[in-house]
Amino acid sequence: MIDEDQLLDAVRVFNGAGRPVHAENVRKYLGQFADEGGYFEVGVVAADLEELESLGKLKRVPAIEWNDSGPTPKTRIRYVLPSEQ
Repeated sequence: MIDEDQLLDAVRVFNGAGRPVHAENVRKYLGQFADEGGYFEVGVVAADLEELESLGKLKRVPAIEWNDSGPTPKTRIRYVLPSEQ
């Protein structure tokens, strides 16, 4: 799992800027802190955000399904901190 404090910090930064919090954006943010040449796999970030949700540290933003578009991909699920919803 990626450092929990870094993930929650990313959520605070994006929410504070009014930007959506999902694995793709969080991955880019975390890339600033990766070791030289390192990066975070978007699927790992998505799984870690989902884990924080299961622990009650994040909540999903309600999603709207458009026609038959199907469920939102895991990497595009949006989150907020419980106190911000």
